[in-house]
Amino acid sequence: MVIVHFQAEPMKKKKRIDPSVIAAREAKKIRRIEKEIKRLTKFGRILKPIEEVEIDNRKYRLALERKRPLPKLTAEEKDYRDLLIKEWGAYKSYQWHWEAKIMDQLTEAQQEALDELKQESLELYQAALQIDYSCVPIEFQGPKETPPKKDYPAPDGEYVDTTRKY
Repeated sequence: MVIVHFQAEPMKKKKRIDPSVIAAREAKKIRRIEKEIKRLTKFGRILKPIEEVEIDNRKYRLALERKRPLPKLTAEEKDYRDLLIKEWGAYKSYQWHWEAKIMDQLTEAQQEALDELKQESLELYQAALQIDYSCVPIEFQGPKETPPKKDYPAPDGEYVDTTRKY
């Protein structure tokens, strides 16, 4: 038994485009490529400038002169440092796990207390959920708004990309 599916749509009729428009597009592509080839042959490959890496030669020479070689470490000193790094890693791991455990215990105790309070009184439970700003004393001084700058066009939700293109 052969099952035939007729869910496909008929092919859309191809729009006829004027041959002069096609020729103009091709000519534009060719001109763009030729222009790029001319630019590359004239200037060579233009490298993207890296301003952060440019170093003053005098400072570079001074840095080379002032560089001190690292002292040779004895096998004993290397072993000591390796052991110290391992001990420090173990200590920090223990500290992190201990703090995480304490936080879990505190969160669990807080949730238990809130659950018991909810059983006792819903009003007290709702009051307990509110933030008590007297426990966190924060005061902001000074103006809450600033005057607008003169001759500054405020952005109206638009983003203008100012990244330089090379």
